[in-house]
Amino acid sequence: MKSWSMALLMITAMGSVMAQENSSAPASKYQAGIHYQIINPAWETDQDEPVVYEFFSYMCPGCFGFEPVMNELKSALNEGQKIVRVPVAFYPQWEPHVKTFFALQAMGKREQVHQSLFNAIHQQKKPLRDLQAIGQWLAAAHGIDQQVFLQQANSFQVDTQIRKARQMMTAMGVSRIPALVVNGQYKPNFQQVGEANEIIDLTVELSMK
Repeated sequence: MKSWSMALLMITAMGSVMAQENSSAPASKYQAGIHYQIINPAWETDQDEPVVYEFFSYMCPGCFGFEPVMNELKSALNEGQKIVRVPVAFYPQWEPHVKTFFALQAMGKREQVHQSLFNAIHQQKKPLRDLQAIGQWLAAAHGIDQQVFLQQANSFQVDTQIRKARQMMTAMGVSRIPALVVNGQYKPNFQQVGEANEIIDLTVELSMK
C-alpha cells in the first residue's frame, strides 16, 4: 500500500514540475484568426521539411517591393526549410509572366533571371508584356536562346504547372499578393503584421508548428 502511495506522490510531483516548465515557456504574441489564418483543410505539401509558399507576380509592384523581405526570410529559416515561389495571374496580361517563371525554372535559369526580371519591369520600365518581348530581353540580357524559351513557355509541362498553381491559389485562399502560406496551413495576415521584421518572425514561428 505504501509503495502505491509513494508512486502516486512521485507522479503528482513530476506532473507539477512539467506544468511549471510548460508555464514558464514564453507565450507567442501571434494569435490565430488575428495575425494569421489557419487554412482548413490544409494543402498537402508533399514535403518532408517545412515549406513557405510565396504567391507573387513579376508584374506586381508590391511583390517587387517585398523581395528584400523574402531575401531576409530565406536567411532566417533553418537549414532544410525551403521557400517555394508560386506565380499567379489575377489578370490576363500577367499570364505571360507566369509562363516565363515556369519556363525559366524548367531551363534551370530562374534563379539567374529572377531579380533581373523584376528590375527590368519595375526599375528600368521595360515593356515586357508578352512572351516575344520577354524572349528578346532574355536573349539580350542573359544570353538565353529565345526560341528554346518560347517552346518551353508554350509547352504542355508549363501548362500543367500553371493549372497546379491556380489550384494552389484557390485551395489556400490567396486573393491578394504578395502572400505567404506556411506548410500549406498557416497564412500570415500582412494587414495585422505589417512590419518586415514581424512578418519574418511570424513566418519563422509558424514554420516550427
